[in-house]
Parts: sequence; structure tokens; C-alpha cells
Amino acid sequence: MSQFDIARGAFVSCIRSGRLWLIQCFANLILFALFVAWLLIPVASNFHLIFNFVFALVLIVAVLALHTGTLNGFFDRQNSESAPVWPAFRRALRHLMPVAICVAAFSLLWLLVGKLDAYDTMLPAYLRSTLPVALRRHITLQTLDTLFSAFLFFIRWIAAPGLLLPLLLQAADRGFRGFGRQGLTIWRKTVLSPVYWLALLIAALLGVFATQKLMAWTPDFRTSTFHVEAFSLAWRLSVAYFLGLFSWILACSLVGRCAAAAGTSSDVAGNTAA
Repeated sequence: MSQFDIARGAFVSCIRSGRLWLIQCFANLILFALFVAWLLIPVASNFHLIFNFVFALVLIVAVLALHTGTLNGFFDRQNSESAPVWPAFRRALRHLMPVAICVAAFSLLWLLVGKLDAYDTMLPAYLRSTLPVALRRHITLQTLDTLFSAFLFFIRWIAAPGLLLPLLLQAADRGFRGFGRQGLTIWRKTVLSPVYWLALLIAALLGVFATQKLMAWTPDFRTSTFHVEAFSLAWRLSVAYFLGLFSWILACSLVGRCAAAAGTSSDVAGNTAA
């Protein structure tokens, strides 16, 4: 199976997975509503503190089960288009501890990447000051600012998730065995695929960059009315939500397709590559 066949298959599987789309669409809204309800829980007594902690723990478990179950669901669809959905989510629940380890590693990596934000004003100016005069005439500070912002975007939204998602799938599917030789071999084959990173770039541009630009756009306040601004906010929220949902489901489909393709190679499964 060629790299472009994997990307095309991931896109087709993403479009055709109606059940996973429905689960993601409604479950995310329900979880967001529960998160808002959790914020409203008072902390006036020990009972409230305990209830607050238990509610938050259940919410975290539900979020992890939803998204890792989706990863498992797309992985199962590579073997059978009619694979049932719920076994994938039950398997994710059984493997919650290794999943939590992967999420903790991702959170640590995310925090480390976040520290680079402190250099967004200093580093571009410093780099430009070290350039020869002939180059400084053609490379403006704004250009270096844009390049540094693009670098941060790549590290935060493409590199960090791209490195962790294949391992997260292995943990959700196999449990702690996903950290073994076979799981790490599949992870290595996935992250060494150029098409994998290209598809993740497209997903990040749609799900992050496009939604940020969409939500930052507002009607002209000098001519708009309250109803126009309310309608504008409603449709921008709706489009941004479905763009973000599409990018996440596409990423899950891509990771599942790459894992299935890597798992059929001779050095992993003992048979010929598909």
C-alpha cells in the first residue's frame, strides 16, 4: 500500500464513519455542558470538595474514553468497514491507565513547548540583529516574527500531537503491550511517513488556524445590529466546531490507517506488507 493510498483511505474512512461522527458530535457537546456544570459546583464544604473531585475524575475518564475509543474505532475499521463501535470504546476504558500515561507525557511536552512563547518577542529581534547588513535589508523583523510564529504552530499543533497520537492508539488498543516492541515499531513506521505529517498539517490548518481566523473575524460594529452580531457568532461557532471536529476525526482516521498499514509489514506481523 503506497503512502498516498493510506492518505486517501484515511480521508474516505473519515467521511464514511457516520456513527463515529455522531458520537463525537453529541458527546463533545454533552461533555462541554458537564464541564460548565462542574465549574458551578460550590466548594463550601468537605462534601462539595469531594463531589467536585469525583465529578472532575469522571469527566476526565469520559473524555479519555471518548477520544481514545474513537482512535480504536478507526483502527478497527481498517480490518472491517462494518466493525461494531462499542467494543472499541470498551477496550479504551480497559486500557485507561496506559492511556493516562500517554496523555501525561503529551501534557508535559505541551508545557515545555509553551515555554517557547516567552521568546516570541526577543528571539526574532536577536536573530535579525545577527544577520549581515545585506540580509537585514531584505529580511524584516515582521518576517522573522511570522516564521517564529509558524515554528511554534508546527511544534504545538503538529509535531507534539503527531509524535504522541500513534503511541496513544497503541496504548488504547493493546494496553501496556502497546509500549512493547511491536507497538514501538508501528509508532516508528508511522512517524517516519512523510504523508502522515502532510495530512496532519492539513488537519491542523483546518482545525486550528482556520477556526482561529474564523472566530477572530467580527462584523463591522459601525453598521451591524445586535441580531446580525448574534447570527454571526452563531454561524461562526457552528462552522468552527465542525471544522475542529473534522480535523480531529481526520487525524484519528489517519493514525488508524497508518497503524494498520504498519502492522501488516513483515517485521511486525510476520507477513507481507499490504
